[in-house]
Amino acid sequence: MKNAKPDTMKNIALLLPAILFLSAGCRKETPYIIDPRTENISNWSQAFESYWSGMNHNYVFWSIDPTDWDAVYRQYKPEFEALADSGFSDKATNDHAFRMIQEMSAGLIDGHLTVTFSLPDTIYRTQPASDRIRRREGFHDPTDFSSCWQHAMSRMQHQGRLTGFLYETARDGIEAGTGIIDGNILYFRLSAFNLSEHYQSGDGIDRVIAQYHNLIDTYPDLQGIIIDLRNNGGGYLSDMPLVLGKLAEEGHVMCYNRKKQGLGRLDYTPWYPETIPVMEQERKLQVPIVALADMFSVSMAEMTTLAILSLPGGCSVGERTWGGNGSLASSNEAFQLYYDGYFKNNVIEAYTTMTMLKDVDGNIHEGVGIPPTIEEPFDAALFEQGIDNQLERAVEYIRNGR
Repeated sequence: MKNAKPDTMKNIALLLPAILFLSAGCRKETPYIIDPRTENISNWSQAFESYWSGMNHNYVFWSIDPTDWDAVYRQYKPEFEALADSGFSDKATNDHAFRMIQEMSAGLIDGHLTVTFSLPDTIYRTQPASDRIRRREGFHDPTDFSSCWQHAMSRMQHQGRLTGFLYETARDGIEAGTGIIDGNILYFRLSAFNLSEHYQSGDGIDRVIAQYHNLIDTYPDLQGIIIDLRNNGGGYLSDMPLVLGKLAEEGHVMCYNRKKQGLGRLDYTPWYPETIPVMEQERKLQVPIVALADMFSVSMAEMTTLAILSLPGGCSVGERTWGGNGSLASSNEAFQLYYDGYFKNNVIEAYTTMTMLKDVDGNIHEGVGIPPTIEEPFDAALFEQGIDNQLERAVEYIRNGR
């Protein structure tokens, strides 16, 4: 290409957009390809085109999502065109327009999807998965989880059932705790996956991690391990070895993932295996490992649940998880590099997943959640009294194997 004649280069430059146009032919009258990162949006007609096109090319779940995105275009395009002349000057119009954005996005299954429209006077935001969770049978408010959990831990300590308990809360808000339940069950809880920020830092969270690892390596007659992922909103993949690295064999496959790799809705990479990164191990444990999860376990908490379920002796206790288990990138270059994930311009910010995951049995849990091996609904009344019925059910499973 370096020695190409100027006319040849010009022809190539003209040809490339046409090739891209044809490669994205997902519907009979596909509109021209909009790069949502570079759009300068000044009215709702432009905003609709940019958002629809960005999701059309970037969204990774079109192979399984029930939403007919073409029908969405046909239905809503004239509605938004009718609003073009008003710009963003009228709040009533803006409210109406964003309700339509919510309607057209409501069925999208991406559990991470958050769409934000930043207008001069108002910021509008929708998260379809959050609305779905609130409609779930057995929905419970997660607000007081931390204080009730601490009450339950204190009660177990007072009863002599929880020993050697070490608990810390860091300045970034993450809380972690570990100890031994009933003499021989290792318990470890983390509220978010941000452990790698604290590992070997000398702070309180680091001491909890170190104690957890030491108990795995040295505690005598260990009969089981409970990893508490409830009310855990996820975080960094780099935390995986700190949580499970001493419990897995080298090369153990925990799940598979794939990404978009082109403008077409169904342009995907092959499925790639994800393995659990291992840490140095003092001994090989062959004990039940329980993921304690609830409907607010999402993202890395769900990936960790999948990883535990893939291990020998792995089990999950509690509730069906949130249903958002892909990985994310906040870089606005995702559209240019992969045609998947996050994109942003002067009005729209779409926070959407880069990867689709399936478990080792081939099941995809996006938008649905990972069902528990043993279902134990949350009992708010007991929890407020310091009695953790879900944790007790996990203990019972380790004791009885059922």
